Parts: sequence; structure tokens; C-alpha cells
Amino acid sequence: MARLIIATAEGQRAIELRAHNSIGRHPSNTIQLLDRIVSKEHSIVEQRADGFWLRDLGSLNGTYINQERVEGERPLRHGDEIVMGSTRAWYDDGRGLTPPEVGPYQAPPSMGGPGAAGPRMPSPPGIAPMPQGAPFAPPQGAPFAPPMPAPSAAARSAPAPVAQAPAPQPARAVGTMAIPAFAGEGQRLARLGQVDLTDQQRAIGTQIAATEKGFRPFEQIVGDPAALRADYERLRLSHELSREIALERNTTQLLAKILQSIFKFVRADRGVIFLRNDEGVLEPGASLRRDGSEGAIVVSSTILNHVEKEKAAVLTHDAAMDFAASKGKSMILNRISSAIVVPLLHNDDFLGVLWLDSESLAQFQPKDLEIVAGVAAQAAMFIENNILAKKIEREIITRERFSRLLSPNIAERVASGELNVEKGGQLVQECTVFNSDIRGFTRMSSTADPQVIVDMLNEYFELMVETLFKYEGTLDKFMGDGLMALWGAPIAHPDDPIRAVECALEQMEVLGRYNRERMAHSLPPLGIGIGIHTGTLVAGYIGSSKALSYTVIGDTVNTSARLCSHAAMGQIIVSESTFAKLGNRFEYEKLEPAKVKGKEHPLPIFNILRRASTLRAI
Repeated sequence: MARLIIATAEGQRAIELRAHNSIGRHPSNTIQLLDRIVSKEHSIVEQRADGFWLRDLGSLNGTYINQERVEGERPLRHGDEIVMGSTRAWYDDGRGLTPPEVGPYQAPPSMGGPGAAGPRMPSPPGIAPMPQGAPFAPPQGAPFAPPMPAPSAAARSAPAPVAQAPAPQPARAVGTMAIPAFAGEGQRLARLGQVDLTDQQRAIGTQIAATEKGFRPFEQIVGDPAALRADYERLRLSHELSREIALERNTTQLLAKILQSIFKFVRADRGVIFLRNDEGVLEPGASLRRDGSEGAIVVSSTILNHVEKEKAAVLTHDAAMDFAASKGKSMILNRISSAIVVPLLHNDDFLGVLWLDSESLAQFQPKDLEIVAGVAAQAAMFIENNILAKKIEREIITRERFSRLLSPNIAERVASGELNVEKGGQLVQECTVFNSDIRGFTRMSSTADPQVIVDMLNEYFELMVETLFKYEGTLDKFMGDGLMALWGAPIAHPDDPIRAVECALEQMEVLGRYNRERMAHSLPPLGIGIGIHTGTLVAGYIGSSKALSYTVIGDTVNTSARLCSHAAMGQIIVSESTFAKLGNRFEYEKLEPAKVKGKEHPLPIFNILRRASTLRAI
């Protein structure tokens, strides 16, 4: 049976040919070549009546048979050598063939290769032959990419899982900030002759702890121009970064500015900043492409996980080969060549990851890693400051919300975490519910100016709530001219019923003083009635996911409202269950049992008149 014997960086393999065979870099092909110089759909080998024919699919870098470029299609003969990118293959028509023990195609010296290994292939279009020993440096805009160096022996496996960052839009908003599209800087293919990669470096790229080396004393580097230049560059970058992003308080815009600043100093094609969320998962916070093009930025979760676990930076000159042992297939398919990946650390706390990559081999050098690591350390400080600022803002909002709900001293304890307010509903065995409203308010509001009514209610509620908080009650809600408050939820005291009645008596006194002021200005006085009941209810946060409020529900709430409706102007009506908790602290009068809606029998009720005389004397 006819077959192709293919030599790649991983060695030789024989593939039996079908009637129709597609060859290319994309995994949908029947023969997939993990070769970044090979096109996604490179060529076709198909069987016809007179044998197998090869057809080039217009690949960028061409298909060569016996060193001649295929234009259109050609028949295959036994022993033909086929070159696609850096991959070599031989056609065996079934008679048996033993190809030479050689590796993948190496460019000859005329193309900047390391030597004369491999066939002398004509220069692809747009690439002029170069002198012996010259490093590979194609002209501006040349389409041909250099062959990839072979991996170490251990670097052989299947593709790595990938994580995708949202695709940034050119000159469009990322988060809430518009990131300008960067102009392309021309073709930047690697000069392989200038890069020396060792097996030790290939273990997982060139790994360096993501901490700044610090500045040495001047006396130690005064005679070292390179060290002076490096320290100056770090100082300059630190100054530039501080000037551009130090005052930014919006985290999304901060991350975008960090990437823009880094792109000024490091020749990266793509960049992503990941931040760890409250669940410990890395989430993309900002991304940027130098050319402003659209499309997802694909990164390797293998590298991200390694950087997070080790809290160490990674520099890889050739990601597809360096990480082949970690299933680097995805690196090839997504055109990730060089990469710098640095953890964002603040006081050894892992905040996230800064990812930079390039489609060019050996684009980054150790000095680039040192620069990026320094920038990342400074950026982590700004990010941490923003995170802390957000926490403070949330605490301020929380304190403000609780201060409107609880008395200030209790609100402070809840906001600080000393007291816990549980989300969701919970059964409260004993809670005292307080309801009050203004008598004759409907008639008053129908004849008065609306603005006058609103101003009057604001003044009245200000006085009532201040008194309520004095006795550490919880404000539940305002209902028109009515007010509802709680004692026993979310904070409970052993004397909650007494506190509720004390509050009611003082509110009557405060209202008396307010009425005297109103009458001095020829305004009518206000009269209120109060109902108080103690019992079991359900308390918790109720509402939608976007609007929650703390409240209580149950028969106890309804009974308190009924007693309030039953109370005449100036009366403080308490139920029997509340009265039983008051002891002899108050003077009262027992009223006729009240017929309350929803109750089968009339309820015993009591009108609280004043504090007991013995207590007043004290």
C-alpha cells in the first residue's frame, strides 16, 4: 500500500495513504503537521487511475518535490522527496522504501541555516539568497517564516488546554476605557543564528523568580556601563509607569494603561492581564493587540498554572518547542512563539498574571523579562491599592446602609464584622414590632401644598428616627405617614419590649415639642397613634437580586399594624404578649379587648400612659 514517510522534529513516521489525503497545520486535516511554516490547509494527495498526485493549495511557503516548487499539481513517483515548511517526507508506492536517517528540513546557508544539512531548496518568492553564515533576517514584509528548531527529546506529547481572553476591539472600549490601536511595526522574524537554546532552558522556558534584583551600590557598578544602563532603564520605566497610571482608580482602566505602558518598552504582539477573583479563578481583566486586530487572544493554561503555582516568571524563546512536553500543540495552532509570563505579586500575595507573547521566535530576551518583572511588581502595588480602595468603598456603603437601618453604635459593630446579619430568612422566636402613623394625615395632605407636606414629613421622621436609634431599634420602613421599627431583629436584647415602649413614650414627648414649634408658626399640630406587639416572625433580606431590603413578615407584623390602626391620637397600644414583658415599669390602663381582623377572638390590649412614678422619681 502507498504511504508517506514523514520526518519531523519528533522523528520519522509512516502514514498509509487513503484515496484522498489533506495535509496541513489544522487538526481537521487527515495528516496534521505541527509545523508553524506549514499552512492550515497546505496540500492534497489523492489517488487517480495512474497513481497518486500531489496538489498544492496555494500555500504561502510552497510545496517542493525533489527541490522543485510545485505549481498546481504533480504526479508522485516512488522515492520522491517532498518538503513542506520544515517537514520532509518521502513517497513510497508500496514497494518499500528506507529514507535516510535525517531530521526535518534545515535551511541551507544561503537561507541563514546552520549548515548544509538537507536539500538545497530554492528561495521562496521575495527571499533573496544570503551570504554564507549570515543570520536569517528576511526583508520587510516578507511572507516566509524560518523553520523552528528541534525540541529536546522529552518534548513530545499532545495539545495543552487553552484559556481565551476576550478579544479587544481596535480603538474601542475595553471595560470603560478606549484603547487605541497600535500601528504595526513591520515583520519581526527571529534571527535564529543569534539564539542559543539549551535543553535546560527548554525544561519550561527560561524561568526566573518574579522579583526585582534590586539596585547595587554605585561603587560596584561605576565601571560597568551595561549595569548602569540597565539600572537607568528600570528607573525610567518606573517613573513612566508611575506618571501614567499611579492616579488611576478604575481597575479596568488601570489594567489597560499598564498594558499600553508595557507595549512602549517591550516588543510584544499581544498582552493580557489576568486577576484572581474571589473564588481563586484567574479572569482576564484587560487585553491588547499591538496591531489593533480583532479576535480572541489564546493563552496556555499550562503556563498560567505553572506561574501561579511557582510564583515565578517564565521566558520562552519558542513556546511550541519549549512546551512540547506539556502538549504544546496549541502553541503552534495559535501562533504563540515567544512569551513572557509574570506573576503579579504584592507582599507575596498572588494577585494575577501578566501575559505577553509574540508570533516571532526569540523575540524576548532576559533583559525584557527583567523589565517586565519590575513593571509587574510596581503594577501589582497599584492593583492592590485599587483593590483595597474598592474594599473601603464597599465598607463605606455597607456602613451607610446599616446606619440607615440600625442605630449608629449597632451599625458600626455590624459593619466591622463584630455582629453578623445573615442573608436570607431566619425564624425569630421573639421580636417586638412597632408601628406608628399620623392621625388625620389623609385629610391634611388633600388640602395642603405637596411640597409643604413632604417637608413636614421629613422633619417629623427625622425626629422619630433619631429617638428610635437612641433605644437601638431597627428601622424597617416608612409607609406614607407611617413608620415601622423592630426590636429583636437583626440584633436582640433581653429587654427589647421595654425599649420599644420607652421609645414610644419619648416619641410622644418629642412630638409635643415639635407641635409647639408648629403652632408658634400658625401650623396645625400632629397627632399619632402607636401599636406594639411581640411574637414570632421571619426576618431576612427580601426582594430581587438587584434590590434587597431587610424586613420581617408574619402574623406578629400584621397584629402590630392592626393595633396601630386601633390606637387613638396620643395612645400607645400594646398587646398582652408585650405587656407581659414590661413588669411594673409603666403606668397603663386596660382597654376593652380589640376586635382585630384575622383574629377569631378579641385581643386584650393596654394603653401605656407614662413611666411608673417610682421610676420617674429615680
